[in-house]
This record gives sequence, C-alpha cells and structure tokens, in this order.
Amino acid sequence: MNDLLIEKFRNIFEKDLLEELGAIGKIVHLDAGETIIDTGQYIKFIPILLSGNIKIIRQDDDGGEILLYYVGSNETCAMSLTCCMAHQKSRIKAVTEEATSMITIPVAKMEEWMIKYPSWKNFVMQTYSARFDELLKTIDSIAFHKVDERLEKYLKDKAALNGNTTLIVSHQQIAEELNSSREVISRLLKQLEHNGGIKLGRNKIELLNN
Repeated sequence: MNDLLIEKFRNIFEKDLLEELGAIGKIVHLDAGETIIDTGQYIKFIPILLSGNIKIIRQDDDGGEILLYYVGSNETCAMSLTCCMAHQKSRIKAVTEEATSMITIPVAKMEEWMIKYPSWKNFVMQTYSARFDELLKTIDSIAFHKVDERLEKYLKDKAALNGNTTLIVSHQQIAEELNSSREVISRLLKQLEHNGGIKLGRNKIELLNN
C-alpha cells in the first residue's frame, strides 16, 4: 500500500478501501493552469487531491466564466461525482490553481464503492454537503453582494486556501472568475490599496491586516 495514501487518508477511508485505492488509483502531477476536466467532456476518472488545489468554473454559451468553488487537499469535486453517477457530460471546467498532485479513480468504481465501503459513501455525502454550501455562498454573493464585497471575499478565500497572504493573480483572471470586467476590478483593487487593505504588484496582490 502506498505510504502517501495511508498518511493522507487513514482517518478517512477504511483499510480495505485504502488497499484498493492504492492498487487501482493513478497518481498524477500537474502544473498550475492545466485543465483537468473541460465542459462537454465525459468524465473518465474521479480526481481526489493529494496536494495543491483546483478551481471549478461554470461557462456560458458565449464563453463567459464564473468561479463556483475551489477543491483542496483530500477533497474531490461534487460536480464530477454527479456527472459520473448520471453518466452525463461535464457541466463544469476544472483547472489547477497551482502545482497539484492527485490520485485518479476509474468512474466504474464510483457506484461499486458506494455499496461496498461505508467510508466512501460518507466521503461522497460530505463532499456534496460541503459543495452545496459553497454554491449557496456563491449564489448569495452574486445575488446580494456588490462587486467590491465579492472581491474582498474572493481575496480572503483565495489566501486561506493557499495558506499565503501573497496572491499571484492578474486583474484579468480575477475579473473572469468574478464575471466582471478588468477595468472594474482594477479600480476596486486600487481603492482597496488606497484604504490600506492590500498592496499591489505586477500580477501580485499582498493582503494586509488579515
């Protein structure tokens, strides 16, 4: 059995599942900015992150994008699980936010493990619950919060996810993920800097007093 898997998942999965995970799972290493799952594709594997994080994006018919949520270490994507169970094409795009390692599981194991392993069923249910909460927060943010409030939340969430108050991100990327314009985001970031909340650099933002 892979020592890394034991270290990462021994408090999540039972021994028999860990052994099967080690036998059939494939460990994959990806650079930042790589697309793991694209909109319209059939999902061929279930990704479980070992390190790093990925962002889950929803695209419209015109190519517009909005960030739904992030997936971090020891987590998987609820949307991927849903598409696997329904045998549907992906309705989201998953992109690595930074260098990321994950173990991929064949989709055929999804339903088999739901019956066979209580810990896998619990993992899937907890994933659905956590991502549902994230989606509700995203909907609330879009429906009830102004762009400046959404921007501040975005920066804080991103810093918490990365464990670093210095973010390597462009104004254009933020605009795309918040479904806004670069000009609006740049103006709001300069306002935040003027108020002492952040320090701006070239494709870099440092959060202050957080």
